[in-house]
Amino acid sequence: MSKGGIIAETRGLEIGYRRKRVFTVMKNLSLQARRGELVALIGRNGTGKSTLLRTLVGLQPALAGEVMLDGRSLHDTGSSQLPRIVSFVSTEPVAVRNIRVRDVVSLGRFPYTNWIGAQTAADSMAVTAALEATGISGLEERSIDSISDGEKQRTLIARSLAQDTGLLVMDEPTAFLDLPSRYGIVSLLRRLTREKGKCVIYSTHDLDTAINEADRIWLMTGDGVSEGAPEDLMLTGSLARAFESPLLSFSVNDGTFSFVRGRQNTIALEGRGKAAKLTTRALARCGYTIDPDAPSLISICEKGPVTEWKVTDGTGERYYGSLYDLVTGLQDIDQ
Repeated sequence: MSKGGIIAETRGLEIGYRRKRVFTVMKNLSLQARRGELVALIGRNGTGKSTLLRTLVGLQPALAGEVMLDGRSLHDTGSSQLPRIVSFVSTEPVAVRNIRVRDVVSLGRFPYTNWIGAQTAADSMAVTAALEATGISGLEERSIDSISDGEKQRTLIARSLAQDTGLLVMDEPTAFLDLPSRYGIVSLLRRLTREKGKCVIYSTHDLDTAINEADRIWLMTGDGVSEGAPEDLMLTGSLARAFESPLLSFSVNDGTFSFVRGRQNTIALEGRGKAAKLTTRALARCGYTIDPDAPSLISICEKGPVTEWKVTDGTGERYYGSLYDLVTGLQDIDQ
């Protein structure tokens, strides 16, 4: 689905807290997000990601500036109107107990029900559609206590879908989930933007999925927020600078971070295909760089499903049947 109009915008926004004194987290934020767009909010711990999201949805007041949601100022949007514009999924664990999954999802219909919460046939259809869209129809009669963390997260997203807002804001929806569940949730969020025309803004520490799946990134640093396509922030060096460390290096070519290795021995490599790529990766992890003129040579020998590595150097030839044995053998010799 092509991108639609702007649904969330900040103008000179200042976020922070008013307690005994005013504590400013960040100021002069001018950001945009459009319908049909997946926006990932990333940054180091303590940069103010949760504060920004909570300010966007009106859970805490802005110190200055303006938040515009669907063309109207948040300040001028009444408490009964706001839940029809934006829904929010917190990073907090599900607090309810002994309640069916369907009943949790049904809570998303509260902006449309009467004062006693009675649901119409249209409300029931919206709940069913949300369950189907998030792939948890088979769980609707289960207790929320009896399902996995990933399924609970899908339930909360389904509740937001049932709320039927154009903007979904989520604080760390993939936190504490295993790898398949994290990718499943982000894939679901991306699909919602494509198939339903929703705008999803979510915070995350999972840089890989953000770089590979988000349409737009809001990158929070101590200097403010940079926004653009992941590739824009890679080209300008903003991503690398935001997470730079003596221990990490960032590859602009493939958008990944890797550890900086102190020792860099050289070795020649002869081979191709997947085995060569994984061999190069294993060698780099153990502090080796590939140099065709190096005195030691690794030759990859593939015989059907079996792969063997031959090392030729000044001491003769040695054969290894796995990459673990190869790098262990090389390190034993170099010590």
